[in-house]
Amino acid sequence: MAQLGVAEGDEEPLRLSSKKAADDEIDITPMIDIVFLLLIFFIVCSTMVPAKTGAIPSAKRGLMISTNDSALLIMERGTGEKSIIKRHDGTLFNDDEERQRVDIIDYLTQQLDVGKTEVMIVGSKDVSVGEVARVQRIIGDGFDGVKMTYIAVKEE
Repeated sequence: MAQLGVAEGDEEPLRLSSKKAADDEIDITPMIDIVFLLLIFFIVCSTMVPAKTGAIPSAKRGLMISTNDSALLIMERGTGEKSIIKRHDGTLFNDDEERQRVDIIDYLTQQLDVGKTEVMIVGSKDVSVGEVARVQRIIGDGFDGVKMTYIAVKEE
């Protein structure tokens, strides 16, 4: 028996259901789980290096510190992020970081043997904070007997 508009042997036309799907909502719980996992992953894997880009802020107020009791390290801006480090008499430390570390430890050892109890790092305002932190790490790793380390900014 042939229907109107349909020849024998042909299939009946596809009829769409007028019923709506029972679940119109999308479950976003798995997506939220993945977002939090990615967030945790990036927080754990990232390294915080804000000290590499900053500069030493200008001093607004500070303490009066005697240079008689302090071993002085003078830092000035060098090429790139590197800084020039000098002794209190103006002589330069070596440019090579490893050799510089040894020289700073030797210099401070001599100063502590003379009776100095503190270390003062005097820097110009355009010295990188990362460089000051590097010198502080050298001092902290090399000496247990240093009572205090000060950071001073040259007035301009």
